[in-house]
Amino acid sequence: MKKTVLLLVSFIVLAAVSEVLILREVPLDPRRLAAFLACFVLMLTAFVAFTLPAFVKYLRAIALISAWHALAMPFALLVPYLILALGTGTFSILALAKLAAYITLPTLLLLPDRPHRATHVGWRDFAAMLALALPVGAGWLGGIWIWPEEVYFFRPLFCVCAGSYAFMVIRNLDGVGYRLTFRRADLFDGLANFAAFALPGILLGYALGFIAFRPVSVSFWDFAFRLFGIYLTIAIPEELLFRGILQNFLVRSINSERRGLYGLLMSAVIFGVSHLHHAPAPNWRYALMATLAGIFYGNAYRTRHRLCAPALTHALVDAVWHFWF
Repeated sequence: MKKTVLLLVSFIVLAAVSEVLILREVPLDPRRLAAFLACFVLMLTAFVAFTLPAFVKYLRAIALISAWHALAMPFALLVPYLILALGTGTFSILALAKLAAYITLPTLLLLPDRPHRATHVGWRDFAAMLALALPVGAGWLGGIWIWPEEVYFFRPLFCVCAGSYAFMVIRNLDGVGYRLTFRRADLFDGLANFAAFALPGILLGYALGFIAFRPVSVSFWDFAFRLFGIYLTIAIPEELLFRGILQNFLVRSINSERRGLYGLLMSAVIFGVSHLHHAPAPNWRYALMATLAGIFYGNAYRTRHRLCAPALTHALVDAVWHFWF
């Protein structure tokens, strides 16, 4: 917990300095800006804290005291929204209800398995995964963080925290591999699987009429900024769900010497199917491309069970697609 407290204090100091610098350049309401930065600090602290084993272990110990403790704890994730909404005058009962429901449903589904260590996937696990994924894909979490305008990045931070709590704390699932710091092996695995995906991905994309090369000039910093944004707000959330939770669970549950391969392929297909809703729905071309990509994301995860590698592969694929295809 010491690391978590130190992390929070560091972010608070950074936010205070940021407010002073921003107000010197932009004429904003100081109270509203302070509420926005406080929300950001608390969400980012939770987002990073779940990567710390000691923090997860601490929450797990509290969750084991009673089911009421386990059910109540994740509602702390509503505090950042309340600070932002009340501080900026954008509070909405509907928005609060959406966030509360998003926390409650997967937690309630997994509560019966709270006393045990996860070894095999069950119907409640699949239902909890769906409860985490469906609201995001359906766009039900929009219109919540809306000052100074619709702020997208709060959504993936919140979803990652809710999913981490549900499966790492309540379900006690090992091997999720939720980390943000890279090791040399993570970089190698991420880059190697991106390179391996490139040729079959481009060939399939052209065969399906899904992509077309656009020769544009992009600066290093534009690419790096886009890559970093995709890594945090798209790759980490999706890899947490589809690799750290789903693939991890499937591999544990399949009774076969080749369970690693079968779990990888099954999670890749499910990952592909989850993209069918993109316009024009059902977008089977997107689903096929995502299934192929999911095989390489899953392979990057399979080696060391750390999300950094598949998230890097995922972010590189999306960034290259954004700029040049």
